[in-house]
Order: sequence, then C-alpha cells, then structure tokens
Amino acid sequence: MEYILGVDGGATKTSCVIADSEGKVIARGEAGPSNYQVVGIKRAKASILEAVNDALSSAGLGLAKIKFKIACFGMAGLDSPKDEKTITRFINGLGLAEESIVVHDSLIALYGVTLGKPGIILIAGTGSVAAGKNKDGTTARAGGWGHIIGDEGSAYDIGRRVMASAIRAYDGRGPPTLLTEDVKRHLGLSVIEDIMDRVYVKRISVTEIASLAPLVVRAAEEGDNVALGILNSAAKELALAATAVIRKLRMEKDDFDVGIIGGFFKAGNLVLEPLKREILRVAPKAKITTPKFEPVIGAVILALERLGVKVNEEMLEGS
Repeated sequence: MEYILGVDGGATKTSCVIADSEGKVIARGEAGPSNYQVVGIKRAKASILEAVNDALSSAGLGLAKIKFKIACFGMAGLDSPKDEKTITRFINGLGLAEESIVVHDSLIALYGVTLGKPGIILIAGTGSVAAGKNKDGTTARAGGWGHIIGDEGSAYDIGRRVMASAIRAYDGRGPPTLLTEDVKRHLGLSVIEDIMDRVYVKRISVTEIASLAPLVVRAAEEGDNVALGILNSAAKELALAATAVIRKLRMEKDDFDVGIIGGFFKAGNLVLEPLKREILRVAPKAKITTPKFEPVIGAVILALERLGVKVNEEMLEGS
C-alpha cells in the first residue's frame, strides 16, 4: 500500500497525518514546534520526526517498514527564497518520502478550505496573513510580516492597540474607554503606570499582548466606542490583505470561497460585517466561509493532488 504524509509545522506545535492513496486517514501524530526561525533547525527536524513516529506508532508501523510515496510539509517560517532553500534542504535530509513538497503553512490552510479549488484563506490568530490560489493555479500571499512590522488585524495588533488606547484614555489624549480598567485587571496592575514595568522591564511577550484581544470584544459588546473602533479598523486591515491577494490573482470577477481562521472571528458580526463589506466591494461573488478541514488535512489534499488523485469531501469524511 502507498502512504501519504501531511505535516503542519508551526511555531507552537507540529501535527502530521498519515493517509492512504485514496485519502483515508490512517493515523495522526503531534510534537513540539518546527518553525526553524523560532527553535532552530535541529529542534525543527526533531519535532517533525517525533510527530511522524507518534503517528506511525499509533498505526502499528515503523520508519524501517515504510517510506512515504509523497509528503507535503506546510511550514511556518517559510517567508523568503532563503527560507525555502533552508527548510527544503533539512526536510529532504530526513529521507521520509520519495517526493517531498515544501510550502508555506498558509497554503495548506487554503487547501483545507477549497480542497485545491481557487479561493482565499484569511488567518487572524496571534499573527495574520492572507493567501490564495486562482483558476490558473497561481498562488499569492499578503501580510504575515511579523509583529514588529506587520500582522495588522492580528490578536497581537489588537492587544497592542488595547494597551495604547487604555493609556491614551488615562492621559486624556483619547476618549474614555472600559479598556483602561480591563487592562489593569487582566495584567494584574495596581495602577495603570505599572504597565511600563510590565512592558519594558519584564518584557511582555507577544503571546501575552495577543491575550488582551478578547478584552476588546467584551468592551465592544457593551457599546464601548473605542473598542468598536479597534475591531472595525482590524477588520478593514484583514480585508485589505484579502483584497490585495484577490487583485494579485485577478479574481475580482470570480466566484470563490474566502475561508476565515482564527480567534479574531469569534467576535461575530462585529468584525464579519465590515470584513464582508470590504471584500465584496472588490469581489462581489466571494463567499465568506469556515474551513472544511484543518490545515494538516490540507497538506494531505495537496499531496494527493500532486499524485493526480481527484479529491472530494466524501473521501475525507471522518478526517
């Protein structure tokens, strides 16, 4: 039997799925992070092998008995030609498959939405990125530049704006907002001035800043105008990334899905309405949807496509 390997290599964890050549999932595995920019090449390789061995063990298989026909690796940290060369080299060095496909992790997320058909993916988690594929098979991305120079509309971006709005209100440079007390409470500050120590001395992490994002949703639901403004601005930034990809791929007149992934979208219509409005202004036939399958299954779908297997939802039911 021929086996397929799909891998989703992220900054937090690495997930993998083993499937047969008909798309039936045989086993799953999980391990630590494999974004080499975060953990280095040695640990990235170890995490991938650990995830694969975890899946093989649960399936009663072993690397000594199996070599995958094809493997697709959707990797975080693949942001430049140099990254692609580096990641492809160390993945090929693992010798897991006869053929390995190495792509950005946003592409496997897209395949989880569209099953390889034309479409767009919009991800708004701790970071943010948009990616797409058109009917000619051309792909494009926008965003994903990291928290220092990009990631607009992400949980980190919103969390940073929450803190900035809280201190602007405290100073009197901005309108009053519930976020001032919310930030104090969430960060365990005695007084708002203690935020300086938390940010600059204790070096608040990207994850901690991103954890402030839900505060803006709760405040917005209570009618806080500052919070509503932050959400509206973030939605427009995400729509800008999506429409940039749509324009790059010349999909303005096409009928396609825009899959949305990430905690930001749990705010519901507070963010979905402005997001839809901006996207539909550029691509009137686009439809906002949620993913049919998780990104690691998207990696399997991409691998099957490379093998010439026509994939449908029925094949992957129960995945």
